[in-house]
Amino acid sequence: MAMEWASESGAVRRHRIGGERRDGPAAAQQPEREALAPEPLADACGGGARTRKRSGEGSGGGARRGTGTGLSEARAALGLALYLLALRALVQLSLRQLVLRGAAVGHQGEFDAHQARDYLEHITSIGPRTTGSPENEILTVHYLLEQIKLIEAQSNSLHKISVDVQRPTGSFSIDFLGGFTSYYDNITNVVVKLEPRDGAQHAVLANCHFDSVANSPGASDDAVSCSVMLEVLRVLSTSSEALHHAVIFLFNGAEENVLQASHGFITQHPWASLVRAFINLEAAGVGGKELVFQTGPENPWLVQAYVSAAKHPFASVVAQEVFQSGIIPSDTDFRIYRDFGNIPGIDLAFIENGYIYHTKYDTADRILTDSIQRAGDNILAVLKYLATSDMLASSSKYQHGNMVFFDVLGLFVIAYPSRVGSIINYMVVMAVVLYLGRKLLHPKYKTATYTKDFFCGLGITLISWFTSLVTVLIIAVFISLIGQSLSWYNHFYVSVCLYGTAAVAKIIFIHTLAKRFYYVINFIYLAKSTKRTMLSLTLVCTVTFLLVCSGTFFPYSSSSASPKPKRVFLQHTTRTFHDLDGNVAKRDSGVWINGFDYTGMSHITPHIPEINDTVRADCEENAPLCGFPWYLPVHFLIRKNWYLPAPEVSPREPAHFRLVSKEQTPWDSIKLTFEATGPSHMSFYVRTHKGATLSQWSLGNGTPVTSKGGDYFVFYSHGLQASTWHFWIEVQVLEEQPEGMVTVAIAAHYFSGEDKRSSQLDALREKFPDWTFPSAWVCTYNLFVF
Repeated sequence: MAMEWASESGAVRRHRIGGERRDGPAAAQQPEREALAPEPLADACGGGARTRKRSGEGSGGGARRGTGTGLSEARAALGLALYLLALRALVQLSLRQLVLRGAAVGHQGEFDAHQARDYLEHITSIGPRTTGSPENEILTVHYLLEQIKLIEAQSNSLHKISVDVQRPTGSFSIDFLGGFTSYYDNITNVVVKLEPRDGAQHAVLANCHFDSVANSPGASDDAVSCSVMLEVLRVLSTSSEALHHAVIFLFNGAEENVLQASHGFITQHPWASLVRAFINLEAAGVGGKELVFQTGPENPWLVQAYVSAAKHPFASVVAQEVFQSGIIPSDTDFRIYRDFGNIPGIDLAFIENGYIYHTKYDTADRILTDSIQRAGDNILAVLKYLATSDMLASSSKYQHGNMVFFDVLGLFVIAYPSRVGSIINYMVVMAVVLYLGRKLLHPKYKTATYTKDFFCGLGITLISWFTSLVTVLIIAVFISLIGQSLSWYNHFYVSVCLYGTAAVAKIIFIHTLAKRFYYVINFIYLAKSTKRTMLSLTLVCTVTFLLVCSGTFFPYSSSSASPKPKRVFLQHTTRTFHDLDGNVAKRDSGVWINGFDYTGMSHITPHIPEINDTVRADCEENAPLCGFPWYLPVHFLIRKNWYLPAPEVSPREPAHFRLVSKEQTPWDSIKLTFEATGPSHMSFYVRTHKGATLSQWSLGNGTPVTSKGGDYFVFYSHGLQASTWHFWIEVQVLEEQPEGMVTVAIAAHYFSGEDKRSSQLDALREKFPDWTFPSAWVCTYNLFVF
């Protein structure tokens, strides 16, 4: 009716109104209808008719209606605010309610979080556990074997436990951080197989890693997961319920070395051929809920198994999309089992307090016992479900399509095939198109004014969203310009209020302008416009609220009670550059400094004034990766770094690198063979010169893989004892160059023992404030031209 009224011409309405006034009973109602009568004006959206109140008419009714409209909008705004507050309260309650109170724990056949915590505290008391260190290769391995032996002694006779310590050597290339190649030698895996007494032909794999990044106790990443697996092994092995399939527990010792140990297991261990599915236990934070953030590929039955079995489900397909998009520069063993084993799996990770993971604050006391209990309940239930499932033996038959899955406030999980989601989406789109098309084609709405109003309203909504985004970006730039970048680091809710309020205010402002200058008098249309405005606000704010505030989808949320340190890498390095004749062309030494956030060192410079722009690191243009000892090829992620002059380092066990042979191949390429010895972690870099290409090498699958920027990067690590590293590269030379055909460099990183320290590093590290995490070690860098 409102659109019919608006579409009539002014003359027709005046004629009809006059007739009605003369006809009698309707005359009493006529002043109000007269007040609603619009006159054509220039259309704010491009020439159509808009309306305004006619001069000379009474304003009492209009004022009352305006007041009513204002109250209606105020009530809608209040309702929206209450809705968002209630939603936030429910989400917060869901995140905090880790396990159901009063649940029976610690009973026979139940997961005991206190026993798992005992395992956790013993492992973390060993200290940082980098691959190749005695702490990782001897002390942690010895503790794990000791506990496994005690568990085996208590196991039920229905089950058989087999234990193997694997020391694999291998190499592979991976499309991660721009692409690089990995080589490992004599690293450690502790593998336990729990199976029926008569054996099993199929198995489900549970994976954790006991190594940690340098200088971190690694409680959440990933000692707690290994502790959970030990307790799950104890519960399953003492159960009087027979298993149909085997459960393999892999405690891997080189995940932080970019997934090396899992590759060694899945490509070389004899038990790997039994695995039909896996569960990977990881961390992107410290404690809280463990989130299912990756599944598949294309095995919906595995998601259904989790949904059916998990006692406290928590899952998000949005997290999977975000993680697999590459936005987060991180990866897990899930990739190795998927890409090299073609095995479906589930990836879980603790997600709370993401700012303190990979730091010295990742300690056992920060992980709540309830977090351990809920993780143990879930892992135990899912492994038991899979180990007794008929689907596991023929899992390949159920490989079809991906799944859409999400939990509802941590109470239950909804999961359905992605094709069903596509059908739902198409149906919604079709329903909207049909509804709007029917409206536009209906005779009483088939007018230029209605069509123009419709598209104008749609345009106003889109403009409001776009301008709100621009407003938020402008605020972010302003915050950066006044030196308050990452202020949300310690004041999360302040940032939510700042950016959230700005976005909502901008949307309301745009809609208010539209109503004021385009829809002034049409009260009925105003009511509908208000409803659409409030609906738009509800949808926008709800999505914003869920994505920004809840921490459900992103594994880097934090609680205000925890420290939020800035991570800084300090490498005391000595660099030596050799020319084509083997002579030393340049030699320097200093502390190389990388700040891993947007602000660089701006917050730290007031405390350590010597770290300023006068010691900004310059790129060595002729050297691969700018001539610095990158531990991983992340040079394209770092905006600024510094090189503070310092005395030379002299490790007790220096690295050695030499060219063993240089020979011409029958296919007209130059084969360069090298050998290297050094600490547990080394990086090898290659840059070909003009007129030369790297055709093949003895690493990975034989095909050289370039990193981002065009150079080649090889990540090397070894266990406690390793032989000399021998490898070769072949260079195809199209034309001789006076400066040689290839530049190679090798960096040796000392992450453990006395060689990792220097007096200059210790003195500099002590100057850093408590809210930073300076991870420091010694390294050497040698560059050669051939």
